[in-house]
Amino acid sequence: MTMKEVPYGIEKDFVPISLVAKAPLSVAIAKDLPVTDIKSLIAYAKSRGDKTTFAVGSIGSAGHLATELLARAGGFTYTVVPYKGTSPAFQDLLGGRIDGFIDPILGSLQYHKAGQLRVIAVTSATRAPNLPDVATVAETIPGYEFYSWYGLWGPAKLPDEIRTRLNGEVNKALASADIRDKFAPQGLVLTPGSSNDFANFQREDMARSQKIITEANIRVE
Repeated sequence: MTMKEVPYGIEKDFVPISLVAKAPLSVAIAKDLPVTDIKSLIAYAKSRGDKTTFAVGSIGSAGHLATELLARAGGFTYTVVPYKGTSPAFQDLLGGRIDGFIDPILGSLQYHKAGQLRVIAVTSATRAPNLPDVATVAETIPGYEFYSWYGLWGPAKLPDEIRTRLNGEVNKALASADIRDKFAPQGLVLTPGSSNDFANFQREDMARSQKIITEANIRVE
């Protein structure tokens, strides 16, 4: 959605089979930033104009869009600091060279627990099981919710009976205790459902993301 041209169409060339999991993001800040929660982050950012810096692991990523959505909902401006991947972004956040970074929980969890940065909120609708003491953004900004997510697709001409069978197998796997136990520590929320559920979710998520991208003029050159 951030590129001018791609050699395929998501809805034209692929058919949704199953949404597998959602990955809530964490709002992580430098440990010495004078901020304790989303409310104080918004106040801090507003007091500094556009001088508050947020890392972006890649332009147009879930973290980038979640940051833009937070800024718009909170009524503040900020400066994007783009990186080629999350590792260098986290290194600069740990070093206090940037103020914040929104990315899937797993990336910041170890640093948060070690006291090297602070996670002040998560972007899921409810608190994350592996960060139960951390509030959601929605507790301050009602309705705010954002995820990275993982799904299974097939080619556009995949027969319906095969699509239905594959969806059933994915749901069966997601119901197993073994899968739940492996995914939960990573902050992933399992999302069993029908192929139509996934198609509707994808359509709504893409529309919302496209709105953010268009309004913020986010482009990959």
